[in-house]
Amino acid sequence: MKFIYSIIFSGQHFTKTLTERRGVAISNAIGMSLLFLSLVLFVFYYIWYGWSIVTIAIPFVGLLAFGTVLLNRAGHIYSSRIWTCLIIPVIITALSIYSKTIYYSTPEELDYFTFRFIILGSCSFPWVLFSIYERKSLLFCSLAGVLILIGYDPLHELFGVGYSQDTLKASTYYFANVVIFISYCLLVSALAFLKWMSERNEIKNIELIAELNNTNEVLTEKNAEIEAQSSELQAQSEALEVNQKQLMNAYRMIEEHKNRLLTQNESLTSELLEKNKDLTQTNTELIKHNNELRQFSYTVSHNLRGPVASLLGLIHLLEPTLVKPEDSEILDHIRTSSERLDVIIKDLTKIIDIRHDIFKIRQKIDVEEEIDETFSIIQKEVKQSGISIIKNIETEYIYSVKPMMHSVLYNLINNAIKYRSAERSPVIEISSRENNQYYILQVQDNGLGIDLKRNKENLFKLYKRFHFHTEGKGLGLYLVKLQVEALGGYITVDSEINRYTTFTVYLKKPEDIQRQVLFKERHAEIFFDAHLNSTGIIWNGPITSDLYRSAFSKTLDFVKIYNTPNFITDLSRQGHIDKEDQLWMFHEIIPEAARNGLIRIAAIRPDAADDHIHDYLRSMNESILKLGIEQRFFLSMKEAAGWIESENEKIALKLKSNGNAD
Repeated sequence: MKFIYSIIFSGQHFTKTLTERRGVAISNAIGMSLLFLSLVLFVFYYIWYGWSIVTIAIPFVGLLAFGTVLLNRAGHIYSSRIWTCLIIPVIITALSIYSKTIYYSTPEELDYFTFRFIILGSCSFPWVLFSIYERKSLLFCSLAGVLILIGYDPLHELFGVGYSQDTLKASTYYFANVVIFISYCLLVSALAFLKWMSERNEIKNIELIAELNNTNEVLTEKNAEIEAQSSELQAQSEALEVNQKQLMNAYRMIEEHKNRLLTQNESLTSELLEKNKDLTQTNTELIKHNNELRQFSYTVSHNLRGPVASLLGLIHLLEPTLVKPEDSEILDHIRTSSERLDVIIKDLTKIIDIRHDIFKIRQKIDVEEEIDETFSIIQKEVKQSGISIIKNIETEYIYSVKPMMHSVLYNLINNAIKYRSAERSPVIEISSRENNQYYILQVQDNGLGIDLKRNKENLFKLYKRFHFHTEGKGLGLYLVKLQVEALGGYITVDSEINRYTTFTVYLKKPEDIQRQVLFKERHAEIFFDAHLNSTGIIWNGPITSDLYRSAFSKTLDFVKIYNTPNFITDLSRQGHIDKEDQLWMFHEIIPEAARNGLIRIAAIRPDAADDHIHDYLRSMNESILKLGIEQRFFLSMKEAAGWIESENEKIALKLKSNGNAD
């Protein structure tokens, strides 16, 4: 039995689905059965008819049918089933034709019916071996079988061994053809229906088994959960009994403590009220002292500035020839001390201004130009020290507070010069780049370096110094940190003693540089646009003469501070302005603005395209042009900004071409 099973299940490991496994097993069984039956038929045929070509061919047909098993074992599971379906009809038809060629002179009716019934039986093989879903193979093998069955007579006629002979009755044979075809239809219909029902039920069974397995898995998980919960509940029940006993003991203790706390709470309540009163009084005094300290700092920095400036002026006016030789050294000390005091007052003023948040407006800054300007201030020290300067400018422009930016660069570069190493040629490398959030400036030198392990905590504190062979007050790095933080950034340092020091400044990118409000009231808004390098004013409704003059005076102050070459004025809702106020603006404000760098005015008027006021606007432009200022009128803020941006680009290209020519 094991041998038979091994033959029937040959090639099973090459299959993927249940249908394929069943088809392979059945094809193996058919091949083995046909081999066995061919041997049986060989014996009986020999007994009845003796030796002949047909007798010898019968076992060879069985061996060919057994080839299915060998194909499956080799992994050709589709080819083996097609072989099983086609080998019997093809070989039997060929054998029939060949045998009738030999014995045509003495035919018998059985010779024509026997082979045909075998072919009819083999036509059922495709419906047994293939699934309904293997349509191509099923239809191919079924169609091949029925064509051989229908073409049985034409093939015999083709080889000259047809049924029609004097010794045979054709009418009986023709009727047998009808019976055979009807039998084929009944056989195939029954097998097709059986196959369809079987496979449909099989799919349902697979689904039900899968559902049952899922249900079993869920039940197993739930049972495990229930068992775990049961164990946990039991443990909790035991713990609960212990806790209840402990709670009872704790409750008694709580009651005792509660009574004690009530007594203590009464005494603490009165004490707390007294402490709160003292704290409020202390906080009030602290605020008062803080305000007095700020006022004192402001007073000291501003009130001392005048006397110190006068003292320096008097010292410079003093003729050296009038000073006795023995007093000249004292005078030099007085001059040096006065200059140091002046610098300290200026630094103190900067600190106060920063803490009062005076600097808010971001301007467009040319990084390389700012670096060059800084080095021009300390040009003498750079030449004397033989310092090499390396600039790596990846980000050409940044938007920040220009005075603070200048101060940061000056203090970091000045530090690098002060603390250079005498053992090697000094090199200062300055670079700029940016990321999504910050502009990044870096100043690196090959000087003395800083012992960060010892001094990192005190590096940016006020009046802290780490090298004493040069002059210094310990204010530079403190100011740098204060200004960088005021700009929403931070500073880092990396250093190695006697090798290098690198300061990296991160300046936060401003969110809105196009509409930075300088002054805002109900009647007017003054703004600064860093992208266009322009101040501007937007009027809101009819205004009085005093408000008109006050707003333009403030605008002029901002033009002086930021030296903006461009100005935008939105006159859409300005209302009526008296002739006297207009003349005041043309004679007082515009000439002064021109002297402070104003060269371009973009005015927004909804009626700018009106032909009725075209001549008036043209005459106004001509009058302003005499002051060196070009004025144009536009219908919208977008058009005005576009014109200014275009003019700025023209100037930038002109300056760049002039620089390349130099």
